Amino acid sequence: MFDIKWGEMKAHVIVMGVGLALVATAAHAQEGVKQVEQLIKKATATVKSIDETKAQIQKTMDAYDMVMAPETKDRKSAYSKLLKEMNTTERKRADISIRADEMNVEADALFKNWSASTAAISDPALREKSEKRLADARARYADIQADGRKADSLYLTFMKTLRDHVTFLGHDLNDSAVASLKPESAKLNAQAKELFAAIDQATGAANTNIGALKPQS
Repeated sequence: MFDIKWGEMKAHVIVMGVGLALVATAAHAQEGVKQVEQLIKKATATVKSIDETKAQIQKTMDAYDMVMAPETKDRKSAYSKLLKEMNTTERKRADISIRADEMNVEADALFKNWSASTAAISDPALREKSEKRLADARARYADIQADGRKADSLYLTFMKTLRDHVTFLGHDLNDSAVASLKPESAKLNAQAKELFAAIDQATGAANTNIGALKPQS
């Protein structure tokens, strides 16, 4: 599923990027460093998967537009290519879910470590500060999840509309049928642009926070 782990991925990266210096013991610190490294690795892989999926969606739209183009001579072949691109898009989408699940395991482990480290702080004022930063991070996580749900909703709406168009064209590939779909085609392209913008927002924020986690050389 695509569910959109884009937003969740941003959330986990940001959550881990705030207050990692609050580790109270050497054991927690050492474990935290390893977990951050693993999170960076998994988050980077997730962002890469998202970027690849966006590129594939664009290829799918290019194939769709070729089917719709008045100058297209072999519309049947163009339609077959569109079907292949849609199938590839779904496979790319599934890969995001796998990468995000792997990242979630790392993020959850580090989140647990952070909570344990906060509880181990003996100074009440410092512990309270750590708890506040943790609460703030959770709030940001909730906001980013909302962004992810928005992107997911846009993707599902886009794909539903695209499938409707494909079904329509599958029974009627002549010029008049294609011409009759032009208004709906323009709306679909607008949906694609909105989806791409949502993806860019998600990956841009994620890359910023991944960069913040990396040690300075």
